Amino acid sequence: MRTFLQMLALFCVSIFVTLPASAGEWQEGAPSSTGLAFAASALLGDEIYVAGGAGISTPQSSFEAYDTIGDIWRSLPALPMGVQQAALATVNGRLYLSGGYLAQSNGPDNASFWVFDPSVGFWVQGPDMPAPRAWHKMTGVNGRLYVIGGVGSHAERIFVFDPVSDSWETLAVSFPAARAALALVVHNGNILAIGGRLTNGAPTPRVDILDLEANVWHRGPALPEPRASLGAAVFESQVHVAGGEQVSPPRTFDTHYVLNDAGTSWETSTPLNTPRHGMTMAATTDSLFVIGGATGPGVFTVFTVSDLVSIYKP
Repeated sequence: MRTFLQMLALFCVSIFVTLPASAGEWQEGAPSSTGLAFAASALLGDEIYVAGGAGISTPQSSFEAYDTIGDIWRSLPALPMGVQQAALATVNGRLYLSGGYLAQSNGPDNASFWVFDPSVGFWVQGPDMPAPRAWHKMTGVNGRLYVIGGVGSHAERIFVFDPVSDSWETLAVSFPAARAALALVVHNGNILAIGGRLTNGAPTPRVDILDLEANVWHRGPALPEPRASLGAAVFESQVHVAGGEQVSPPRTFDTHYVLNDAGTSWETSTPLNTPRHGMTMAATTDSLFVIGGATGPGVFTVFTVSDLVSIYKP
């Protein structure tokens, strides 16, 4: 009898530790007017702003806002140029667009920086980044913008923009594992750099955490599997990661992971309805949004761009 009870206890424990994160469901919202892959996005108020993206022949200059409450899209003044794999972030009610590939790009040669004030309604050129950057990420925290990762000269360097002085600086600390096609979120006052594509082209499960107070990096829990061109957002105080791709063999993913409350491991949650990569991801107080992307990996991206808006509710 004792042996049976011990086996039963072990069985119950094994079930407990393998349970997925509390799962909600994905619903479909109003699709965007065009397919959006490798677009830049940022949440401002109740709207998700989406800029540029990959076109079949040239990068797009479209600029739209998705109303997360009304589930509707509205068009905004076009970007000054078509751009893909750029980065968009917000600070103090303004949107900032950095870098990316232009139609005439010969590699990652774009250091441009643009500012959009929704109350004014047009783009203004700001000071260029210290160096060109594409396929990077940018996030606003503590009133400043941080540019991390991507491809370009000295891609391990971290650029910081101060809107008050209207100037850039380069942090003394470098990105410990330079990579592109990563995801970036701010959680508990730190910046998490999640997954991405290493300089040899391979996807990685690596997670690095920048402690902004100490100005040092330390390793976070790796993703369960390598991912590039994935999406991430903080929803209900937890970090969510969804989708992504690998090139060899070519594949897109529908996986959805959530960082546990202790910040020590990733749990599996409800997968996306449609596998894709290169999408945008944002969260409001009650919903998580995945917009656009492409269902085909690698060279198939521009032929499989998606207009889907997927909404996750607990």
